[in-house]
Amino acid sequence: MKRTVAKAKQRKATRASSRPSVSSEERRLTAAELRKIEHPVPLAALDSLSAQIAMLDAAGNVVAINKAWRDFALVATHTDRALPGKNYFEHCRKLGADSAHFAELAQAAQTAICGNRDDLVVEYSCATKAGGKWFRARVAPCDAAGTVRAVITHEDISDRVELEHDIVAVNEREQQRFRQELHDGLSQQLTGLKFKTSLLEYHLQAKNLTEATEAKALSQLLNEATEEASELARRLRPVEMEPCGFMMALRQLATNAEHRHDVTCTVTIARSVLIPDNNVATHLFRLAEEAVDSAAVQGEAQKIRVILSDKRNRVTLTISDNGKPMKERPGDGLGVRLIRNHARMIGGMLEWGSASPQGVAFTCCFQNRLPPVP
Repeated sequence: MKRTVAKAKQRKATRASSRPSVSSEERRLTAAELRKIEHPVPLAALDSLSAQIAMLDAAGNVVAINKAWRDFALVATHTDRALPGKNYFEHCRKLGADSAHFAELAQAAQTAICGNRDDLVVEYSCATKAGGKWFRARVAPCDAAGTVRAVITHEDISDRVELEHDIVAVNEREQQRFRQELHDGLSQQLTGLKFKTSLLEYHLQAKNLTEATEAKALSQLLNEATEEASELARRLRPVEMEPCGFMMALRQLATNAEHRHDVTCTVTIARSVLIPDNNVATHLFRLAEEAVDSAAVQGEAQKIRVILSDKRNRVTLTISDNGKPMKERPGDGLGVRLIRNHARMIGGMLEWGSASPQGVAFTCCFQNRLPPVP
């Protein structure tokens, strides 16, 4: 028995001595080779996605992109994508003069790398060799334990935007038709009845009849109905047909919000912002109206701030609040969709996300097309 155990130990020692020794350097090289084999696996998975994806390191350098990102370079014009080895921040600075969303994405990527910001979402339009396209861009921080610190995603939403644009356009036409019928039909009839009732009240009073009191009450009711019909018609066209109409409508919106929701709503306009296109002004007003109502109702905010500015005919409208964060607002998805639709109707770039120090902020930027000077 002892002889059998001794032989087994001897065979084990012989096998161990016959194995080639592996140095620490060889083990390190082997591990590196394994990493090279494993590294393309997640990139291959990303290549199967239609969204354009790029990964940035701590310095803002592009460390990896997927196939969709590479393919976009074949059809892009001035809005090309940064390739691996390029610094995304420098790339965005070069393009920021023509496309403001690049500056926004670069700033968001820098703050995401530092871990100081949640996801940023931007929707914008750009020109390609295949025509105009709409994209939804998202910047999100990544696990700081690895080399990737931020992930940037661009998703083509052109088909959806075109469909939503058609739906909103049809809705706008129906609203205008209803407004015209309300103004020319019901409002005119109520006005006629009001005058006839006032005349009846005058004749009854002249004859000292007690029915004059009832005629007066009827005249007051008709007067209230006429005012309500006129107010409803104004709501369907909230912005007056003049270049400064949007600024007046914005201040009226703040006043109405304070009375209706018991909140503090301030409007800040750095200098006069004139929007000559009434359709553009109306869509921008609807956007602001939806954002203010969402802040007061869904966000339960107490303070809402509206800021309007114009720099080189590029108008920026920001609505921020101190309410709940976006993820805690129940049923707010419809509000965001309506805000997106109005931004798209004017060709605007929309950004939304967390406000500082709390709440939510919506920012819409668009190029204001002023009429030529005669």
